[in-house]
Formats: sequence, C-alpha cells, structure tokens
Amino acid sequence: MNMSENKILVPSDFSEASGAAIDLASMIAKKNNYGLSLLHIQNGKSITDVEDQMINIRESLKIKHNIQSDYIIQKGNIYSDISKVACENCYQLMVIGTHGFKGIREKFFGADILKLVKTIPIPVLVAQKSYNMPEQGIKTIIFPAGSHEAFQQNIDATVYIAKLFDAKVHIYTIDKPGTEWSDELKANIEVAKKTFDENDIAYIRVNEQASIFSVGYAKQTLQYAEKVEADLIALMSIPTKEFHYFADSDKESLLTNQAGIPVLCTSDKKAV
Repeated sequence: MNMSENKILVPSDFSEASGAAIDLASMIAKKNNYGLSLLHIQNGKSITDVEDQMINIRESLKIKHNIQSDYIIQKGNIYSDISKVACENCYQLMVIGTHGFKGIREKFFGADILKLVKTIPIPVLVAQKSYNMPEQGIKTIIFPAGSHEAFQQNIDATVYIAKLFDAKVHIYTIDKPGTEWSDELKANIEVAKKTFDENDIAYIRVNEQASIFSVGYAKQTLQYAEKVEADLIALMSIPTKEFHYFADSDKESLLTNQAGIPVLCTSDKKAV
C-alpha cells in the first residue's frame, strides 16, 4: 500500500493499548489533515484474520474520525521490523500503546518498550492503555533538558506537537548538590529557547533544587509533571554519556509512569 510523509505510523496488536494509540493518533492526524498507516507484525494469527481486523479498524477510522488509513502486515521481529518500516517510509510520527509495565503483545516490560523506541528514527509518542486525550488537547509539555548530541531532534519533535495544540513548554532541569552542568547541557537549553522563540512556542524555564533522594531524575520530574497537570513529557530515549549508568532505569520510570502521562520520545537515529 502506498505510503506518504503526511501519515502517522501506528503499530497495532489489536490490544486495548493499541486502541488507545489509534485514538490518540487520530486526534493528532485530524489536526493537520494526515492519514494513518497501521502496522501489524504477524505472529500466530492467520493472514485472513489479521486483514479482517485491519479492514475493520480502517472502516471505523473513516466513520468515527473521517480519517483515511492504510495498513501493512508483515512477519518478522517487533524491534527490527517496526524500526525498518518507520525508517523507510518518511512518517512524521509514530504512536504506540503500552500497558504500563506491559506493552505490545502484552510482553513489553519497561526495558522492552525503551529498547524499541531507541531504534526508531522518527519521534515516537508512547501512550498507556488507559489514556484518553483531554478535551482541550495537549496544553502543557514537560521538556527535561539534556546534554545529548542529537538533542535538536527532541526540540524539533516538541515544536511539532506544541504547534499542533498551542501548548506551553516547561524547559525543566533539576539542580543536584555536587553535580555540575556540562557545557553541552547549557548549550542545548539555549538552543531550545531560541528554537521555541523562532517558532512562537510559549515556554517557561523551570529549574528546581533536588528535593527527592534518588540516583536519577525521574521521580522529581514526574512529581513536577503531576503538580502542573502535564499532558505530555518530551524525552530523549538514549542516555547521555555522563548519566549512562542510571539513565535507562530513569527513562523506564517515565515511560511507564503511574499518572498515565504520554511520553514523546526521540532517539539519535535518522530516517534514510
């Protein structure tokens, strides 16, 4: 089926979490007149059963949201094949559902969903199965600053979502005693502010003193996100060099957060 850069990729295993992802992707698609591409990595079910389910979803999308969609069915490996499809077809965004500590095919634990999003060369919006977009849409985005070399990709993805929903971005950092900010972190904060200014994105700069005893930053970040009733957290899926020893567990905590806040992930990969 023909692909287009004006589409959002949505992997589906026909679970409740996948349904939440399709609903969220539909809301975003309607904002800029995009279509959806549904992707199923076949495992166990007959091709006829899978096609019937895909056709039913397409018809529902047309009736419920007036959204055009196509679908891809292929056998393979979830990690390599989802990434391959995302890389080859110039999608703007991928939206995927997770069950919190479980995910696609109900076998994804936190580390597994993180392992997946690290491989994806386009922004990935991860939504938990219980997620329902608020009526006003996404209005508050928490944007933890990092020292990543590819941080511009996170900035650009955040701009994309913020523009769609006229959202306000909170550029967020935590000061920990004895931890010096790197030059790369400081530079990335300034680049983010400049990019947001150039794109007329409303933002505030928030720097909190560490108030939670923790090796990482996830607990206090989530505490702040819940306090301001955040609708989204923007996150680099890859660790920084200086915090590689705890970064993955921090990111797993954010991806599977009990508040059910969706997480926008970007990696250092690029579509070819």
